[in-house]
Amino acid sequence: MKSFFDPQWQKVFLKQGLADFEILWQLDLTPLDKPNRGRSRDGWSSVCAMALKLDNGLIKKLIIKRQQNHNSCTARHPFTGIPTFEKEMVSILRYNRQNIPVMKPVYFAKRTKNGVQAILITEFLDGFIALDKLVKERKSAAWPRNKRNNLIKVVAQCVSRMHSSGLMHNSLYPKHIFIKQEGDVFLVRLIDLEKSLQGIFALNRRVRDLESLHRRAEGWSKADRIRFLYAYFNTDRLDKYAKNLCRQIIKKTGNKR
Repeated sequence: MKSFFDPQWQKVFLKQGLADFEILWQLDLTPLDKPNRGRSRDGWSSVCAMALKLDNGLIKKLIIKRQQNHNSCTARHPFTGIPTFEKEMVSILRYNRQNIPVMKPVYFAKRTKNGVQAILITEFLDGFIALDKLVKERKSAAWPRNKRNNLIKVVAQCVSRMHSSGLMHNSLYPKHIFIKQEGDVFLVRLIDLEKSLQGIFALNRRVRDLESLHRRAEGWSKADRIRFLYAYFNTDRLDKYAKNLCRQIIKKTGNKR
C-alpha cells in the first residue's frame, strides 16, 4: 500500500503543521524501547510516543513508529520484502474488516530516501494494560472468581474470532494482548501485527498461536487454561478435535522447553 490518513486526524495534523512525511520523520522524540537494528546493514526501526493538543483542550497521545531499510518478506515479495510497518498497517486494516479489535490507525506513508523509509502512527491505547501485567495485578489483588473468569472468556473469544476469520497473529504473547476494564466489562485490543498471516491451514494457525500464549502465560492456573479452552471453543465439554489440539499444544510447548 502507498499511504493512509484517517480523515479526522488529518484535519488535526494539518492544523498543527504535521501533515508532512519529512516533518514527522524529523520529530525529536524519545524512543519507548531500544531501537531495533538489523534486516540490512543500515536497517533500523523505533517506537515513540507523541502528544497532540486538540481544539477542546484535551491532550491525545499517539504512537509513532519510524523505520529505514527494515523490511519483512511476504508471499508477493519473498526476496526484497516490504517495510515491516507497511506489513503491520495492512494487517490492521485486515483485522478491522473482520471486526477483530486492534489499535486504531492514524497515518501510514513510505518513501524512497536512503533506501526505504516508513512511518506508522496509531492511537495510544489509553487506559489499557498488557495482559501479562494485568495477570500479576490480579494475583496480588486477589480478584473475585467471576472477574477472573470474565477476563479469560473475553480474551479466549477474541482469539477464537481471529482464528475463525482465517487470521494468525504469529506472535500471540500476553504482552501483545491489551485489556481495559469498564465496569464489569473487559475490552481487548491486539497489538504488534507485523508478523500476522492470513489463509494458512486452520489447525496450524491455532496450534502456533495457542502454544505461544500457553507457554508465556505466567500466573495462569490449570483451571484458568481449561476455562480459556472452553471459552475458545464455546463449549463446556472438549470434543475429540479440541483434545487433539491440546495434545499438540502441550507437545510443542514441551519441545521448546
